[in-house]
Amino acid sequence: MQPKQLQDLMNPIISIYLLLAATLMAGETRTWTNSDGTKNFEAEFVSLEKSSVSLLRSDGKKLNFDIAMLHKDDRLWLNMNHPVDGGIPMPDANAVFDTLKFGDSRDTVTEKLKASKIVETGVAGTFFGRTGLNGIYRTKHEIGGIFCFLFFDWDERGGLKEITLQTESKSASEYDSTLKPCWSQLIGLITPIHGKPLQDAGFPPSSKLGDGQMLASHLWHIETGGSVMLGIAQVGEGYQVAVRFTRKKVPVNRTP
Repeated sequence: MQPKQLQDLMNPIISIYLLLAATLMAGETRTWTNSDGTKNFEAEFVSLEKSSVSLLRSDGKKLNFDIAMLHKDDRLWLNMNHPVDGGIPMPDANAVFDTLKFGDSRDTVTEKLKASKIVETGVAGTFFGRTGLNGIYRTKHEIGGIFCFLFFDWDERGGLKEITLQTESKSASEYDSTLKPCWSQLIGLITPIHGKPLQDAGFPPSSKLGDGQMLASHLWHIETGGSVMLGIAQVGEGYQVAVRFTRKKVPVNRTP
């Protein structure tokens, strides 16, 4: 995996720029909602011109709306999938991983993941309601030779409060040979985005871990609020590299 690909994986601005490569497709049927969320309907996307969107209902009736009349989630979907004149969608300064940001609803997270160019899923969207989002998406490219899977946590209002990237579980015999390269590359990915880590410890030996425990070796504070922690977790007899994006400001552990 080349350095530029690695940076693209973690940098929200660059990953948004990659959306330029997406082909603008018509004939996409989805549920649309009005601006205050009180009404919705099914229709196909037809076209987008400046501030107006054209939709086609199943009965053949064509609808034209000012974008401002649509719900913010629909405007986000349009911005991500059909930027006007093929231009670059506006980046969100509060994005913490790809285009995801703290406070996003489950529906918004789902739409962003579907549109993402850096994560993918092999599960059909009709099954999301049954399985949830945890573990469904993974990075499109390996990091240090292994993939990272995405997991989410929500607040009492249903807003996104944490994102965790974690590798598949590896045995103790693979601890240094498989997990350490991934851990090292993640440090190289996160540091250019969030700066020098506030906590910078070495690769933790497996002997310091216990079942159900995560030992964080690195900590960054996010400029717009929140923290990023990188470390190793143990689950049963297996070990995983984990990156936790949380909206909490985690204090620095001076004796990791």
